[in-house]
Amino acid sequence: MHAVALVALSGSCFLASPSPTVFLHTNANAKSRNYSSRPLYRCCLRRKQNRQSLSKTWPSISLALFSAGFFLGPVIDGLHSRVNLVVYENGSINVGPLHTNIWVPPLLGLFYCTVGLLQLFLDDTDSDRASSESEVPDDGSLQKTVFSLITLLLFIELSAELYKAGVGDNIEAYILFAVAELIWFSLDRTWLGFTLASIIGLVCPLAEIPIMKLFHLWYYPKANIEILGQGLVTWTITCYFVYTPFLINLSRWLRSIVVAADSEGKST
Repeated sequence: MHAVALVALSGSCFLASPSPTVFLHTNANAKSRNYSSRPLYRCCLRRKQNRQSLSKTWPSISLALFSAGFFLGPVIDGLHSRVNLVVYENGSINVGPLHTNIWVPPLLGLFYCTVGLLQLFLDDTDSDRASSESEVPDDGSLQKTVFSLITLLLFIELSAELYKAGVGDNIEAYILFAVAELIWFSLDRTWLGFTLASIIGLVCPLAEIPIMKLFHLWYYPKANIEILGQGLVTWTITCYFVYTPFLINLSRWLRSIVVAADSEGKST
């Protein structure tokens, strides 16, 4: 509509007075629109390239995510097991101060891989997020990944220390829920990220129930809620919630590395 009006105005001015000022003004507007749209165009093009490459590079990304969960996951989980929030039974192993289970590394590797790939899939299928430059999904960076990891470690340590100090379950839940929302606002601040973190926070504790019930790999000695005959700790929801922003940044960063390596390999 604006373009038609501009053409009509230019034509009428040309007929009335063939002044070069009109054409200069029109060209300036056109250039301004072109320059303002270039960042968005580049971002959309980058998303398209990443979407094409994800179908080819997801095995490499999956392996990287699984490896991160396999080795890093038990270390983070050890912050809770050292204060006996969770006690391991069948297959338990102790490596110095680290208390874990032989099945924990592969289970956490699967957790990292599933959540990470899900986030990348959501990034690539949500075309509405490209309506403005600020809404285009971030490619991820090492700085954001490290910062979100440090935040996760501090949060898990906070929950462990509150549990160790004997803080009431309701009070600890209020504190951790408030801190978790503050972390989401600082690290993600998107409703898609909040929704995904909430789903992960609810589904993962429930997924522990059949594992504990059927295989007796671990249990919570001071559980404050019982579901299907298995005890859980309610505020562990917040731990999974805060885990999600870290996995979002980790998966995006790993994708950027894999895509860059693939592009470099093709160019050489």
